[in-house]
Amino acid sequence: MLVELALLFGVAGVAGYFLLGGGRRLRTTYHILRNDPLDIRSVNGHRGPVEVEGTAVPDDDHGTVTAPFTGTECLAYTYEVEEWRSSGNSSSWQTLDEGQGGVDFLVDDGTGRVRVNPQGADIRLDGDSITVKPGKELPDRLERYVEATEGVDKQDGTVNLLVTEVNTGNKQRFTERRLDVGETVYVYGQATRGPSAGWGSSVVDAVIGDGDAIPTFVVSDTDERATAWRFAQGGLWRLGVGVAVLAVGAMFVLPAFVLPL
Repeated sequence: MLVELALLFGVAGVAGYFLLGGGRRLRTTYHILRNDPLDIRSVNGHRGPVEVEGTAVPDDDHGTVTAPFTGTECLAYTYEVEEWRSSGNSSSWQTLDEGQGGVDFLVDDGTGRVRVNPQGADIRLDGDSITVKPGKELPDRLERYVEATEGVDKQDGTVNLLVTEVNTGNKQRFTERRLDVGETVYVYGQATRGPSAGWGSSVVDAVIGDGDAIPTFVVSDTDERATAWRFAQGGLWRLGVGVAVLAVGAMFVLPAFVLPL
């Protein structure tokens, strides 16, 4: 009976994890689609949840930030390093390192400009990946990154078989996603009072950032509907996995608790 109880709690825990994660993403999807983005001039003096769309441009006081893998000057970025690892009969990409960064920037929609502080945002951006096979030399910036990062090692080992050398190690994948200057950007966040922009400035009195009044602070390099679909996809497959785990548990675990008549 103790084994059956452990299995039951395990199934419930795994299912709950996926159902909760899926529900959060679908909740964010709902909040994104519930209202349309405002004209930025309407955000002047606004306090609370707000959505805006426009073009991402640098704030003169903050400039740009350097993306880690390509050295590109941008406004925000995320990065991820993965390694292809095998365990028994299965293989998969495992994340070794990930992170994000950015600077305050402006969104310009033609009616005005508003500041965005990307700290704490769920940043959803398109990006590019570089896959490096074992034994291959890394580009200079990636090599410097690997040398400086604990937990990420070069996969450049070899085995001498006398007649030839065989490379050992695993494939690695380096993914960088950026919000570049001049890109389309969608922001869903909480507006608070901003610093004075000065007479004649097109920057409105507001800063959009993270806050308790919103379920998730979002910065995305596409429009509102495409951003909502990004969250919906993640929510739907997590809900599907959660329901599948519950179904398997109902089929194979719960019958162990049913006493014979």
